[in-house]
Amino acid sequence: MSAPEKPTQQGHRDPIEVLAEKLYIEMCGRVYSVSGGEKPQPKMLAQLSFRLAEVFRQANNEFNPTAIAARVAKDKATVNLDNVQIDFGAVGKPK
Repeated sequence: MSAPEKPTQQGHRDPIEVLAEKLYIEMCGRVYSVSGGEKPQPKMLAQLSFRLAEVFRQANNEFNPTAIAARVAKDKATVNLDNVQIDFGAVGKPK
């Protein structure tokens, strides 16, 4: 019997990077599995993958109703400190 696998802890990964990696793997599989013809350099496919991932995330935030609702809820939950005014002159004055 083999020992049970321990879950590995991975740090937080950028969602753009994760999506770009998936796109890159898929594109490489499609491009390099076809015989014949000129193939683009892997670095060019990586750049294209990141561009596509960024555009997809932007479009997702503009057109996906679930993403829009999540963004609106997050905006409502945050505190805008630009509108907060604190009078530090009143602190420490005797009453």
